[in-house]
Amino acid sequence: MKNFPTSLLGQRVLVLGGGVSGKAALRLLKERQAIPVLCNSEPISDSSVEYVREDIPLSDLLPLSLIVKSPGISPTHSILVQAEALAIPIVSEVELARAFYSGRLIGVTGTDGKSTTTSLTCHLASNDFPGATAGGNIGLAFSDFCLKPIPLTVLELSSYQLEDSGPLELNVSVILNLASDHLERHKSLDNYFAAKARIVDSRNPKHTLVTSSKLFKERIQRFDWRCSILTFGREEGNDAQILDEHQSIQTNKAKYNVSSFPLPGGHNLENLAASILAAEAIGAKSENIQKLIGTFQGLPHRFQNAGKAAGISFINDSKSTNLHSMLAGLSTWRDKKGTFLILGGRPKAEPLEPLKEFLSSGIGWVLLIGEAREKWASEISPILGSHLILAENLEEGFSQIKTAVRSGRARVSSVVFSPACASFDLYKNFEERGDHFLRLVGAWAKEEP
Repeated sequence: MKNFPTSLLGQRVLVLGGGVSGKAALRLLKERQAIPVLCNSEPISDSSVEYVREDIPLSDLLPLSLIVKSPGISPTHSILVQAEALAIPIVSEVELARAFYSGRLIGVTGTDGKSTTTSLTCHLASNDFPGATAGGNIGLAFSDFCLKPIPLTVLELSSYQLEDSGPLELNVSVILNLASDHLERHKSLDNYFAAKARIVDSRNPKHTLVTSSKLFKERIQRFDWRCSILTFGREEGNDAQILDEHQSIQTNKAKYNVSSFPLPGGHNLENLAASILAAEAIGAKSENIQKLIGTFQGLPHRFQNAGKAAGISFINDSKSTNLHSMLAGLSTWRDKKGTFLILGGRPKAEPLEPLKEFLSSGIGWVLLIGEAREKWASEISPILGSHLILAENLEEGFSQIKTAVRSGRARVSSVVFSPACASFDLYKNFEERGDHFLRLVGAWAKEEP
């Protein structure tokens, strides 16, 4: 692979960043008998790894054959600037692992739906590729299993991971969608898309890209890419056409009955269409895909059925960390007037017009929590009036929802927790946030006779 040493045996390799992917890279390097050096803000518990601080001059560490950059590290980090000047190759953890993996490989990216589509694609291909494994930005880091004899790997790949990677030589790539996100890193939507597009082996006719018809029309068709491109959508002419009224998805190979697909929302049918195309492209048989459509369990915190309390259904979509994700999930929500939507957290730099337009379509009630109260309340209050409730945190918000329901002021059939914001104002991550929501639902259910 580009800029990659032919052997790491006895070579000193610097790993920049000691998070999940950095630690996985260290383990892989030791397995390949390299000499890993960790550069991080603080040491880790592994005493067998040499540790250096981030402010060390890179010249003090020479010779170095390679630098493995963790995705959370800024591209302008001083170590990377010095490495460029010294012509030391820089790779991502994913690129490092790719050099040692011999199975077939699918990569999935996009603003929203990556985790679901990654897991779903792996699931749909599992009968044809026993032992197929999902990883990357979901579950295990690629470096933790790239040496195993796994026939198929499906990787979730973030823009940060792709930005750091050279050609990954995937068999199939998936770009689901594109919306404003991570612009604090990428600065513009064009730069963000350019990072996502690095997933595509665009000059390889044997490579297959799966993408939405919308993204193809708006961005991809202008490029002279030589790979095969398959699109999904609801319009005729797509390689996977979603037929909502017939509860089916028609591809060039088969018509799939999706009535048993357990995930709600039109956006999840788009994820399914993408997964079907990717599974077909990698060689999964249509009859096996059909058998597995109804058995997918979904993922925690992604439109997860959180149970019932007081006759109300609760949905946990804590993974919704931007407006695009929330709007995609609720765009086809049928009982909007009977829905109590919980929004809030730390807002991202996104225009609010799409949110205001959605709320104007007739959502029942909204609870707004966290830092979003200060930034959004004045914008959406004229739309919702007394049907907007403000709370400092989720626990206080639940108390207010209970009061509104028990008094008869709010007649709702479902409570949907789809924050459309980052979680970092109140929680470590969206998982902790979603777990808190689940506990509050469980506690309410125990209060009911």
